[in-house]
Formats: sequence, structure tokens, C-alpha cells
Amino acid sequence: MEKKKDLLEQYVVENHKGFDDQDVPPMLWNSIEEKLDALQPKKQRRIMPYIWRAAAAILIFASAWYLNDYMDSKPGSKTNAPAQSASIPNPALSELSDAEAYYTSQINSRQAELIKYTREHPEIMEDLKREFRELDQNNVELKRDLAESNADEKVIEAIIQSYRVKLGILEEMLTELQKTKGELPEKSVSL
Repeated sequence: MEKKKDLLEQYVVENHKGFDDQDVPPMLWNSIEEKLDALQPKKQRRIMPYIWRAAAAILIFASAWYLNDYMDSKPGSKTNAPAQSASIPNPALSELSDAEAYYTSQINSRQAELIKYTREHPEIMEDLKREFRELDQNNVELKRDLAESNADEKVIEAIIQSYRVKLGILEEMLTELQKTKGELPEKSVSL
């Protein structure tokens, strides 16, 4: 069989010029390509590796969750004590938190308005920022006192008052700048 193959191969090599002068019809090549495509198996997407990866991620997450719950429920654990104290909220501290959020948003809003009016005079904003830094330092000291005094009502009221002072300063400055720009008519007092 080897000998026949070699003879055929030798014949083709010696007479290849006789074969090269004829072209294959295009329809024949298209038919061959279609048959070859039909013979080749289509590549299938494998879903199993993705399922295994998702299952592993879920298993890791669930294990971490249960381990965390176990450690938190263990008596005498270090993470258990803060959770218990945090579960009993102090109404005065929640009031302070709400007031801080409100006044901070109001102060930021007024500062944004004030920046529009002080573009020509940036020194006004610099002076204001310097004053506010001093008020913020006092506020930090008050918060330290709050932690030491176990949420004393007077300290909480002083912190809220510092926010009110900042907001009042900003509103007065805005009113004066609006008057000087002619945007706000002066209030007339009638008796």
C-alpha cells in the first residue's frame, strides 16, 4: 500500500503542471465548504463552569455570614457588647444627629449661594472660612465633652446652637449682599 501511495505521489509531483492549468468551478468549492462546516461540531457554550463558580461564591458568602452570626451570638465576645449598647438608642443623640444633618445641609446651601455673590471679593469668603474654622474647633471640643458627659442635654444644646450661629451668620451676610446688589428690597417698618 505504501508503494502505491508513493507512486501516486510521485506521479502528481511530476505532472502537477498539467493539473494547474484547470480551475475548479466556484460552485464546487462552495459545496465542499458547506459539507465541511456540517461535519465540524459546533462549539457549545459550557454553562457548568459558571454554575460551579457561582455556587462556590454563594458557599463562601453563606459561610462567612454564619461564622459572623456565630461569633456575635457567642457570650462574652468583644463584638457583642457594642451591638447591645447600639441597640438602645439615646433619644437626645438621635435628635443631635438629625439636627446636625439638617443644619449641615442648610449651611452648605447658604455657602453655595454666598459664593455667587462673593466672586468679585474672595476675601469675604476667606474671612468667613476662618471664622467657621474657629467655630468648628469649638464644636469638636463640645463633642469631646459630649462623649465624656454621657450625652448631657446642655452640651447637645450647645452643639446645636453652634450650628444655628453659623447658619445665622450666613443668612445675615446673604441678606446684606443681596441688598447691596439690589436684589432684595429693604424691609420697611410700619408702625
